[in-house]
Amino acid sequence: MGDDVDVAKVNLTLGSRIRAQRNKHNMKISELAELTGLTSSTISQVERALISPSIATLKKICDAMNIPISFLFDGVEENNSQAEENVVTQDTTQADIPFHLKMFTSVNLMGLSPVVHKENRKFLSPGPGIRFYLLNPNLAGPIELIYNEYDPGTSTGPLPYVHPGSECGLILSGELVVEIKGESYRLTEGDSITFNSTEPHMKRNESDVMCTCIWANTPPWF
Repeated sequence: MGDDVDVAKVNLTLGSRIRAQRNKHNMKISELAELTGLTSSTISQVERALISPSIATLKKICDAMNIPISFLFDGVEENNSQAEENVVTQDTTQADIPFHLKMFTSVNLMGLSPVVHKENRKFLSPGPGIRFYLLNPNLAGPIELIYNEYDPGTSTGPLPYVHPGSECGLILSGELVVEIKGESYRLTEGDSITFNSTEPHMKRNESDVMCTCIWANTPPWF
């Protein structure tokens, strides 16, 4: 019951923020529909929280408005700043860092605790029967780590999607089918997978039990 409440609350947040961003861009629903390839009806239902958008749908909407997906989720976007990219510890200077590592940004906790307790995880994406929880304190760093729950018969959407960077996943329980460029990989407990996120991909749970997994994306794309 608690998960259903969380999903309903997130759907309301998603819908209102998509509408706010669309209005900010002086964009009609029909114009956003044309840019995304979605129907005006779909976008209208998402904005009114009548349906749960898939990750692929959210990606299309955000790409059309040139915003990161994290802008649509409560309590995430205010920490999604890359303004201070090269944070160095007190005992380290840029001169001490090997040249090949200087391209990587450091974690910036922005005053937050480095620990995220289970009850304080940010709920990132409902999806129909899919729950994503952010394990990082914020998204101001070079990587995002997400705890995933896929109910039986769920998927990230009917079509593959892409985004910048690379990703790696580890199956904690159940099984998950990961499709990359049309090739399917069936992962079970203990299996892991790594691939470029720029390759068309999608994930689905074809089993009759819930799948839990940990997913890392670099750079963060939520």
